[in-house]
Amino acid sequence: MKICFILSSYISHLRAGIDYIYSLCSAGIDIVKTIEDADIVIIHDEPYRMVNYFRANPILKDKYVIGYCVWEADRLNPNQYRWLGLLDEIWTCSVFCRDIMRAVNKPVHVVPHIVKPAKTDPEADARLRERLGLAEERFVFYTMGYEWERKNIDAALKAFTRAFPDGSTTFVVKTTAPLQSALLHSPGVLNVVGHITDEEIAALHRIGHCYVSAHCSEGWGLCLSEAMANGNLVVATGYSGNMDFMNSGNSLLVDYTIEPIRQPATRTFMGFDHTLTYASWAYVDECHLSIQLRRAYDEWSELQPLRDRARAVIDQFSSAVVGEVMLQRLKEVMERNVLEKIDVDYINAE
Repeated sequence: MKICFILSSYISHLRAGIDYIYSLCSAGIDIVKTIEDADIVIIHDEPYRMVNYFRANPILKDKYVIGYCVWEADRLNPNQYRWLGLLDEIWTCSVFCRDIMRAVNKPVHVVPHIVKPAKTDPEADARLRERLGLAEERFVFYTMGYEWERKNIDAALKAFTRAFPDGSTTFVVKTTAPLQSALLHSPGVLNVVGHITDEEIAALHRIGHCYVSAHCSEGWGLCLSEAMANGNLVVATGYSGNMDFMNSGNSLLVDYTIEPIRQPATRTFMGFDHTLTYASWAYVDECHLSIQLRRAYDEWSELQPLRDRARAVIDQFSSAVVGEVMLQRLKEVMERNVLEKIDVDYINAE
């Protein structure tokens, strides 16, 4: 079996895709560089980019093509039916995404993300503490993302400042660009701006105590699962793809309401008519989020069993386990689709 695995350049997709390739290689799959040499082609990218691959590589129409895609709104936009319809089947990371993408009327299979705990590196931890000015005894809430509606960082900032008005703890907010919120000047809030290395991200998971996500929706939530793998507590919206690995027994879930996407610019960005309000996701209850943050700090020792269960759950998403999921599905594809197509082509040639 020969697989051509095409990677997206988007950083989180790229990281996940590299992990999948390593896992497939470890399972004995032959990864080839060219589409021509492949029995099956896997394209790991956004739905809207699928059409570009087919235009640039006409040979794809003669291959069995799997698209690995995620989505966060509660429904697809009109164009995605056409883009995803080019594929023979769809892989996605969570039950949440699977249920949305089934509307395309293609086979959809869940292949979870591979989650790995960060390796121990005391020197990297010390460097990051020094850079951020954090004492070892300081309790650290943290989050990573960027300033747009889906990540809902402003809600997390509001909840933190309500829970800790005196700045008795620190909330590290890692973003690619400076946040515009006036709450950045609140006691205890530290906005880390710009690129940080994978080493520094791993160090942030190690020196942090509690990851915070007020997201409206996540296809999976890599930062959340990585925080859990490192034994940290996670406080997050109890909605969307993260519910494949989070529950009330291993995390502090936050209440929410389902509402139409509020900002017209977000609707446009996601491919919906900006004047319509039919696509929805979750908006976190900021008061309940504040209560859960306070609980994470006040009951830190008592919540150790949650952190232990969180780490145990993440063991289900090791490279070996996810690799076996992919391997079994690819074997089914070879037996039912690819080899059958080869036989038909041979008969037609005769």
